[in-house]
Amino acid sequence: MSFSNRFIGQAVTAIDGKGRCAFPRDFRRQLTAEDGTEFALTRWANGNLKLFVIWEYEKYLAEVDSWSDRKKAEKFQHWLSASLVELDGQNRILIPKDKLNYAGLTNSVTFVESRGKSLELWNSDKFNAENNLDTEENLAEFNELCYQAFTGGPNGKV
Repeated sequence: MSFSNRFIGQAVTAIDGKGRCAFPRDFRRQLTAEDGTEFALTRWANGNLKLFVIWEYEKYLAEVDSWSDRKKAEKFQHWLSASLVELDGQNRILIPKDKLNYAGLTNSVTFVESRGKSLELWNSDKFNAENNLDTEENLAEFNELCYQAFTGGPNGKV
């Protein structure tokens, strides 16, 4: 079974000296013909990057375009600073230098499923530090969120 409107999973790949990294095989297998092989790569919150299939990025921009505050919408789109990236013949993407620097990507990148047909790209050390379940506090929060997800989420929303 495959999901066509979202990615599922997490993977770590190496980054070479030119800024290329393999697009993880598990995620490649989840691409449909409609998704194609081109992506919009943007800056994202907390010093991470976001990789959208093109149709998902267009959908996202339509949401941003609907904001009532036009100046904020335009500023946000400038901050996103999207780059078009494409799978090469070896199933790699080239991450532009400005994006590598923004996210602090040097040796490896962690791809994490995100909302819709998009992925967050994290510095692997930062991802592990922020998302481990090694502390009682993080484990307790994770357990609480698991239960909330089945009961309507915080404040009745998932």
